[in-house]
Amino acid sequence: MKEIKNLGLGRKYDIEPIEWTPYVGETINVKTVIRGGKKIIETEFVEDQIKAVPKGNAYIIGNGPSRKSFDLNLLKATGRTYGCNALYRDFTPDFLFSVDRFMSEGIVRDAVYEKTTCYAPAIEYSRSKGKLNLIPNNPHWISGSAAFWTACIHGYKDLYLLGFDFQEYGKGQLNNIYQDTEFYGPRDTAGVYDSWLRQFRICIKQRPYCHFTVVHDNPPEYLNHLQTGTDLKNTNKMTYAEFKTKVLNQTV
Repeated sequence: MKEIKNLGLGRKYDIEPIEWTPYVGETINVKTVIRGGKKIIETEFVEDQIKAVPKGNAYIIGNGPSRKSFDLNLLKATGRTYGCNALYRDFTPDFLFSVDRFMSEGIVRDAVYEKTTCYAPAIEYSRSKGKLNLIPNNPHWISGSAAFWTACIHGYKDLYLLGFDFQEYGKGQLNNIYQDTEFYGPRDTAGVYDSWLRQFRICIKQRPYCHFTVVHDNPPEYLNHLQTGTDLKNTNKMTYAEFKTKVLNQTV
C-alpha cells in the first residue's frame, strides 16, 4: 500500500505503512571530531531499556484547552498514559515527552525521571547522562506527536487523543493549559497549526493497523477531515461524555 499525497509541504511525500516490529534500540551520533584532517562521527548504540508492553488503551494527553475540565486520573485503570512537556506539574503520566532543550532541562532539574519514564531527542538524551530516554526512531516532530508515534512503536492498536486541538485561539484566550508559565510564555497566536495536523495525518497513514480517536466536545471542522487520499477507516472522534461511558465505563 502506497500513498503519494501533497500534505501542504510544498512537495510530494511518499507515505508508506510501517511494519510493526519490536523496538530494540538504535545507533545515534554522539560526537564529531577531527582526526588527521578528516571529520569523524562517533556513534553509540542505545539499547531500549523500557521494553514497553501494551496494556489496555494508549491515552495520549496534549495540553490544549479542550481537556481542561477532564479528570486525567480516570485514565489509569484502562491503559497507559502518554503526556508531554509541563503535564508532570499536575499529573504523572506513564511516559512523558519533551523535544525542547529548556523543557527537557527542566524535567531533569525537577527529577521527573525518578517518577516516570521520560523521552527526549538524542541530543537531550546525551546531555541528561542517562536520565532521559531516547525517543525511538525519532521522527523529529513536536512533543505531542512524538507521544502518539511512540505509543504506536510500543505496540498499541487503540489510541485516544485528549487535549489535541491542533490550534490556538488568539490573544486573551486559553491556548495552552500551561501558557504564561516557565518555558512557555504568552500564547497569542490564532489559527490552525498545519504542521501539527500534518504530523498526525502522516502517522495515520503509516500505521493503518492502529485506530486513532480524538476526544473533543466541540470538534472544529478540520477534525472531520483527518484522512487524506484513501480513507483507511482508522480514525474517529467522540465527546468526553461518550469517551467516559464507552471507553472508560464511567457513568456520566
